[in-house]
Amino acid sequence: MKRPRVFNFSLAVNLLCICFLSIHSAQAQDKRSPFYQENKYADYPFITFRENFLNQPVYFINGQKAKPQEVRAYLEILPGDAQDFTANISKLRIGSALYFAGRAVSLGTMAYLFTTELSQENYTTFFLVTLGGEVLESVGGGMERNAKMHLSNILESYNYVIDKDRLGSHYLKMKIEGNLIGQKINIYDGPNMLNKAQIRTLMENRPDMYADYEKAIRKQTFANALDLTRLGLQLVFTWYFISPQFQSSTPNDILLPLVFTSLGLSIVSGQVKRSARNHTRSALDRYNFGAAAVPLSRNTFSNPPITNFISFGIPLEGRGK
Repeated sequence: MKRPRVFNFSLAVNLLCICFLSIHSAQAQDKRSPFYQENKYADYPFITFRENFLNQPVYFINGQKAKPQEVRAYLEILPGDAQDFTANISKLRIGSALYFAGRAVSLGTMAYLFTTELSQENYTTFFLVTLGGEVLESVGGGMERNAKMHLSNILESYNYVIDKDRLGSHYLKMKIEGNLIGQKINIYDGPNMLNKAQIRTLMENRPDMYADYEKAIRKQTFANALDLTRLGLQLVFTWYFISPQFQSSTPNDILLPLVFTSLGLSIVSGQVKRSARNHTRSALDRYNFGAAAVPLSRNTFSNPPITNFISFGIPLEGRGK
């Protein structure tokens, strides 16, 4: 004879208690974590960057200057991006070291050429060593550009996440792309690259914003003209170097002025292009996030370390449009 099944009331009660405690524990854990709170990004600030005289990023949190480690503290809400941020900072430093090493080689060869007798042999040494320096500059500069592009993408993604509920229908990004002469600054709305007419239409109601964009365009055009002039000088120098006239007679006195002028154009062009990039960033920050994202001039980040706010659960500083 089969025994009737007896409902184990005690076991059922224990299971219900375990489930209740598990749910309560998870909820309590959620409440302790800023990532899972309602309006979890409302108090997170905008993070932007500009390039300084040495073309190195300077970071700003709600317009106030900040250190890279303080920026990373906010990026921890996106752990993968925080790691990429640190990796690209290291890549940027290596690229900068190679770039300045190449520039130092070029300056050294110019000093050698200026202080020695002008001869075919000296010019050959100068030409080959300078070529090696330019290779270092090219490799280092490429690493710098690539790292800054990734840093820009990381911060654009972060700013979008913290304010996506209040953004308009357009979210503009910049992309630095190379051309036959130098750099080209393109503006994208999502995957779509915008032309000048479309950008003007989007910014026509904000004259301060469009003024920054127009400055960037003028500076970029001027930088391209400088690069084109420098390219012409380099072609003239190469022609003198390989011409039969050079081989059979004393080097022409025009070669030294060509070399120094080419170096000067390179330095000025780099600074003009940096300014163009910064003006473009300023215009897009104003468009996407308002005046709160624009760096304050001559301002320093003097608040306590950001990690203290996160560690002790203190609300982070707010931001305004």
